[in-house]
Amino acid sequence: MKRTIDRLVVFVCLVAGALLFTSPAIAGENDAFIASLPQERIDLIEHNVVFALTSGIPGMQADAAQLVRDLKSICPEQSFSASVVPLMGILKDEDAEPSARILAALALDRLGSSMGDFAITRTALFTDNQKLKHVCTWLSYEKRTGRSADSKGLAIIEPLEEFGY
Repeated sequence: MKRTIDRLVVFVCLVAGALLFTSPAIAGENDAFIASLPQERIDLIEHNVVFALTSGIPGMQADAAQLVRDLKSICPEQSFSASVVPLMGILKDEDAEPSARILAALALDRLGSSMGDFAITRTALFTDNQKLKHVCTWLSYEKRTGRSADSKGLAIIEPLEEFGY
């Protein structure tokens, strides 16, 4: 019962945080506020995000992955490295909700860690989910080439073959 209440509290906090981040009237003020938080507050936020990522609840995992992306955009100097392994766990879990897996891939890409990039490339090669395979393939392609294929209108079927995968 206590564990359910803890999860509910974290979920409510994540939803409130997401609403706070996405409110257009105050988004700029929130970005400045979050960027000015002391390091111990940012560490606490990351700890709670890791808890949500490891919760096993698909909605919480998806919200937390999106929150990692938002936080990295607001505080690019922060590594948020504690989120990498839980995001990789979601990404490689074939039984996880596809939307959570896609958001995990996007969050790992935004974080820019070598472990996350490797996980994205391997998922592009080995997952059975075609939408996730497509997203991971393009993220890997963009990372390796430094350019966005979408912006150039390129239609490449298997961009990873170019790199020997």
